[in-house]
This record gives sequence, structure tokens and C-alpha cells, in this order.
Amino acid sequence: APPAGTADGATRMQNFIERVKVPQATRASIAVLLAMFLCGASSTEFVAHVALVPGRTIPYVWNVFTASWLEVNPLGFIVSCAAAILTGRIVEPAMGAKEYARFLAVCTACVGGAAFVSMLFLYYGQRDEKILYEPICGFQGLVASLLVAVRQLMPDAPVNFRGLRTLKCRHLPAIHLAAMTAVAALQGRYLEKFGFTFFGSYGAWVYLRYYQPKPDGGGHGDTSSEHMEFISFFPAFTAPVLGPFADGVHACCVGRRERRALQSMSAAQLHDGLAVVNAGNKSGVTTRDAEEAKRRRERGAKALAERLAEKQRQREAAAAAGDAV
Repeated sequence: APPAGTADGATRMQNFIERVKVPQATRASIAVLLAMFLCGASSTEFVAHVALVPGRTIPYVWNVFTASWLEVNPLGFIVSCAAAILTGRIVEPAMGAKEYARFLAVCTACVGGAAFVSMLFLYYGQRDEKILYEPICGFQGLVASLLVAVRQLMPDAPVNFRGLRTLKCRHLPAIHLAAMTAVAALQGRYLEKFGFTFFGSYGAWVYLRYYQPKPDGGGHGDTSSEHMEFISFFPAFTAPVLGPFADGVHACCVGRRERRALQSMSAAQLHDGLAVVNAGNKSGVTTRDAEEAKRRRERGAKALAERLAEKQRQREAAAAAGDAV
């Protein structure tokens, strides 16, 4: 039999490997964050080329896409990596590596494009050239996008973190937005902190709600989940104000598509108990939509259960190794 010290060391090494094990696309995103951080720390010229600087976006068009992946603050870099790992271990197994990469790419474009347009509006409103040449960057927009994806997959799961277990995963996007708003107020960088976070959240919601391809090829989006309704992200008293805006977004994104689907769909194909819907506004919920939403939640719950079971096995193995010593 191997010495107790050797067995204990092997167990600890195995536990460490399991803790740091992350999916493939998530590892790639961490590698990109690390490379961008190291290059930015070694060269201010690099930061000027990859951060979002509206006055230089033409011809440096790529900074619309690279700004969300550049962290120049060491603490921000550490927090971003931790958030990417924690959320990636939930989202990537449910989406798959290819869809996860596409989701990040779409959200990156949404954050950079919306921030660029916003800075142009600010410039034309204030006529301050400093706005055009102030570099902004940060991963907080993509963290917000990933938290929206976590909310979609497991809205009612408790936050598995000491001291926060009374919170549900559906609360995380709002908590992150509130935290970034506070940071923006303290630092005076509203577009970089609050703007990136809001654009990332909103872009992720639009993509997941209306445009994400379903795994079975049966359409796009997740219009049947009540946890992905726009007004569900905000307190109930805001519904009268935000409701018309949400209806307008819905009609803009999928109104024509759903009117065509409803016209070609017989009453027997609709979800049980569904009333006849006027062609003007909200869509009907089909059985396929409900089943797809249920499958997404089940995949998210399964991924969470597997991680909790793995942590329990690690604790039991560590305890057994300690008893052996």
C-alpha cells in the first residue's frame, strides 16, 4: 500500500484538478482575458488600440469588439476571471461550446456597438471632444450577459455561496447592475461601468428571448419562460411603465414571425387553455415552446446538481484522507 502521505497528496491534487476544471470555451475566454490584460499592462499603446475610443474607431473598427475583453485593473481582471469561470461552468454545459462562443460574440458586439453609439450621442449633446478620445473597456458587460443566461437556465436555484444562499439565481443580474451603478457613481465612469453592464444585460436578454436557435431546430428564442419576461427583471411597481416598452420590443423582434405562425397554426396545436390572441400584440405559447423552456431549466438544474455532488465527493475524499493520516 502507498504511504499515507502519498495517498493524501494524490487526493488533494485530484480535488484541486476538479476545482479548477472548466469547460473548453470558458478556458478559451479566460486565455483571451489573460492575454489582453498582460498586453495592456505592458503597453499603453496597446490599450489605445483595443479599448473603445470613438474618435479612433474609424479606422480601428475592431475596438468595438475588443473593448469588452480588456481589463486594465488587476482587481477587475481577477474578478472578471472568477465570474467567467463560475458562470461558464453553468452556462457552457447547457448551451454547448459552439453556442456559448456565439452567445459571447453576439453580446460583445451588442456592448461595443451600443457604447459607441451612446458616446457619439453624448458628444453631439455636450460638444466635448474629451468624450471621443477617452478609452473605455471592461469585462463587466459580458459578466452581465452571462448572469442573464444563468437566470434563464436555473432561475429558482439558490446562490451556492456562503452567506448568499437566501438569494436565487434570478436575482443576480439585478444585483450586478446595482453594484456596477454604485461603482460608476464612485468613480464617475458611468458609461464604462453602468453602460457596459446595462448593454450586456439587454443584449443577452434580446438574444436569448428571441433569437437563440433551439437545440432541436424548432425555432428561436425562449418566449414562453416567465423568468425571461422583460418586466420580471424589475420590481413589480415598474410594470405599468415598462410593460408598453417590452411589448414594443416584442413586436419589433418577432411580431411578424409570430403572426405568420399563428395564421398557419390550427387551434388544436396551441397550448391547452390558450385564448385566441389578436394579431396585434403578444404571442401565443405553444406546447413546443413550453417543453423547450422546461428542458432548458432541467439542463441547468442537472448541471448544478452535478457540481454540488462533485463538491460533496471532494469533501468526503478529503475527510477520508485526513482520517487515514
